[in-house]
Amino acid sequence: MRDVVVVDHHLASVIEGNTRVMEFFRKVDRVLALTGSSGLHNEDLVPVPVSRRLWGLTGYLGYWGICSLCVTTWSTGSSLLSLGLNGANAMGIVVLSHFFISVAAILNSGYGSEYHVGYSVFQRIIFGIRGSWFGILLRAILSVVWFASQAWLGGLCVNVVLCSWSKSYLDWENTLPANVKMTSQELCGFIVYLALSFPFLIVRPEFLDYLLAIGSFAMFFVAMGITIWAVQDNDGGYGTLMNAPMALGSSQKAWAWLNGLSIWYSAMTSGIANQSDFSRFNKTEFISRLGIFLGCNLFGFIVPMLGIISASALSEKYGVFYWMPNSICMLWLQTNYSSKARAAAFFSGVSLVTSQLAINCIGNGISGGMDLAALFPRYINIRRGAIIVFVLAWPTQPWLFYNSSSVFLQVMSSFSVFITPLIAVFVTDYYVIRKRIAKISDCYISDSSSIYWFYHGVNFRSIVAFLIGVAPGLPGLINTVTPTIHVNTGIKHFYYGSFVFQFVVAAVAYYIINLVFKVEVGERDTVDYYNTYNEEECIKRNMEPYVAEIINEGDNSTDSNVISLSELHVKQKS
Repeated sequence: MRDVVVVDHHLASVIEGNTRVMEFFRKVDRVLALTGSSGLHNEDLVPVPVSRRLWGLTGYLGYWGICSLCVTTWSTGSSLLSLGLNGANAMGIVVLSHFFISVAAILNSGYGSEYHVGYSVFQRIIFGIRGSWFGILLRAILSVVWFASQAWLGGLCVNVVLCSWSKSYLDWENTLPANVKMTSQELCGFIVYLALSFPFLIVRPEFLDYLLAIGSFAMFFVAMGITIWAVQDNDGGYGTLMNAPMALGSSQKAWAWLNGLSIWYSAMTSGIANQSDFSRFNKTEFISRLGIFLGCNLFGFIVPMLGIISASALSEKYGVFYWMPNSICMLWLQTNYSSKARAAAFFSGVSLVTSQLAINCIGNGISGGMDLAALFPRYINIRRGAIIVFVLAWPTQPWLFYNSSSVFLQVMSSFSVFITPLIAVFVTDYYVIRKRIAKISDCYISDSSSIYWFYHGVNFRSIVAFLIGVAPGLPGLINTVTPTIHVNTGIKHFYYGSFVFQFVVAAVAYYIINLVFKVEVGERDTVDYYNTYNEEECIKRNMEPYVAEIINEGDNSTDSNVISLSELHVKQKS
């Protein structure tokens, strides 16, 4: 009998301990959980309401302008010249590439423009409610790495400004150990850039369109100024890169062009993939499409052309190729630390930092925040997600990408091997399989009553098509990263044209799979449940206008105009 009492007392203690633990986690949940959030949605994941659709033509011109008017695009021309092409051929590739990029971006912006949902929510339509983690996590990793990488370049631009202020800072002797792959000056610039970035990461994305425009505007004039100086410094000579003779045969030249197109397209795949994250903030569909096309094609060739001309002129004068605009600014200070050189470096540095803040905070930080918000919607919104991306910039150690023999950045630059098949599946699904029909309310239902539940929440059709599209490009990627691993010419050529070949393979595979295993398309929502459209748009879409606010299960609201997602779904099915 005494043993029974002891056991009962022990059991009671265990239960009491577990109760305290559960109460602790409930308190943590109450503190961290977002208002009106659930396991599938929060304020930043539902379709953008009319009040937040603030991006006009300036925003989209700025978005695609800054993708070209930035430090990395200035230097990418060197990649094209390394293929054995001259500057004129490289510029032909750039112009043609940007046309393809603009078309792909417009196509991939469709669901954002029409339904005002982002990349993350659309993954639920493509991969299923549970399978959406696949596409979201893939791009989240890319956002974290590129944010850190661009932040490092931003730190180098910050150093241009700081060096223009102080000669002692310019001559600052490195005090870090030799095994640390950065200098004291680089570390300081990186810290300052991150500090400058933080305020922009906590601003809602609908208010950041003007940062893109300002960054593009500033970088345009700096690029022009640097190029004019470079040519004048070379006694008016443009150098020989633009019209240098090429030693390539006709077949080699054709494959070099195709490889160049893939290289340039690869540099923009992240912007293409996440285009709906920003097209969903448009005032009208036409404005976003026009802005994408004009921004991509009008500004796309300017910086690469100026970068090649500057490098060509300076190489003829100094015998060194300067492929980074911040390096040219540092050249001014190192050769002649005069008031004129300091002023030029200061204003150029400020413009470079502004462009880096625009492209990195919005294109990587905010985009990464959107992805993390979709992975953990109950606790993470765009702001919290962007802060997490910001914090991960240190563990990513971007200085190793540029100051060591690491091939990691080369691998990430070739990430289009994975992104291109994704884009192919997106476009085929939205325009061919579903014919632009999406039932957005079903994206927020985590059971078999959702048409996007598929098989236990996973759409294996899209996963199989994605893998079929990725597989042929992997050997070429491996060979690029590790040249000692040899592959045959056919595989190399496939990799050179991966932006076309992989797209076609994945698209055809997805189409055939859906012919055999048909998917339920469903119908569009007939009610504007999320206050996404204005009155005119509701009439055009034959929708009932917004009348109620959607909340998650378990919300304690007493508003009679509020309905839960499950109640909404019952109403739809009936």
